[in-house]
Amino acid sequence: MDEKTWARAGAASGFAMVALAAAASVFERTPVTPADYAANRTALLTQSMLFLAGGAAGLWFLGSLRMHLSRAEGGFGRVSGVAFGAGTAWVALNMLAQAFQVGTARDAAEAVPVMSINTMNAVFTVANLPLVVMLLAVAVVSLRHRAFPPWLGWLAAVSAGAQTLLWMATVVESGPLAANGWLSLALYPFFVLWLLPATAIMVRQA
Repeated sequence: MDEKTWARAGAASGFAMVALAAAASVFERTPVTPADYAANRTALLTQSMLFLAGGAAGLWFLGSLRMHLSRAEGGFGRVSGVAFGAGTAWVALNMLAQAFQVGTARDAAEAVPVMSINTMNAVFTVANLPLVVMLLAVAVVSLRHRAFPPWLGWLAAVSAGAQTLLWMATVVESGPLAANGWLSLALYPFFVLWLLPATAIMVRQA
């Protein structure tokens, strides 16, 4: 496999990340208590494994994203490095949250303390903050150095705003922005709306 094919395959891992996340969403449940997690054990474990595989694809995509941004930014690629580091932190926090979910779902005694469930939910929302940083870095390199078309740079900035609201949901207990609230659910697709065309452009330009 030549270098060009490798580059396209690496960029296409963004599509794999979306596909795995879409498959994981089929097993979405809304457990609250330890008993709920035990009752939905199989679905939740399947969901976590799919999301973890998507995280692995995400790490591969981030390597391609950094290269794509660095070519446009030039020099030391400082902002491109910020995007890569923030994206890696986002994936790592999501993997940590999935580890909490696996541990909770596998607790046959249903004795998981509520604190563990609350911490898991907090990690899921806190993970949005490094994603905000990544998207802002992408927007900067796109608008200043044309790494992506300007419209996609602005879409990255809008998506960063959506992720900021999702991060703020860390301390929201009720209302539309709370976990599983209608606003939270409406904000999640913004990242995918940026990711799909960005991946397509990276594959084409690889």
